[in-house]
Amino acid sequence: MDFVKIYDVFDDSFAVYFDDYEHSDETEIRQVIIGKTVRYGLIVLIYIFENEKIRFITARRAEKWMVKKYEQQRKRY
Repeated sequence: MDFVKIYDVFDDSFAVYFDDYEHSDETEIRQVIIGKTVRYGLIVLIYIFENEKIRFITARRAEKWMVKKYEQQRKRY
């Protein structure tokens, strides 16, 4: 997945955000966003804030449980 082509995930008003404490350590808190992109559809992106910038760690297509979580978020609005 090309990170440049998934940046629009942050524009998804139905995106689900949460902290990934299980994979974080004391120096960084990993953030997770499940949202739609124009190029790849529904994805999950793991990132951190580093020196006031966003650093992408990994991205992939959303798994079934993530799709369900996203759809639940959409139904709320």
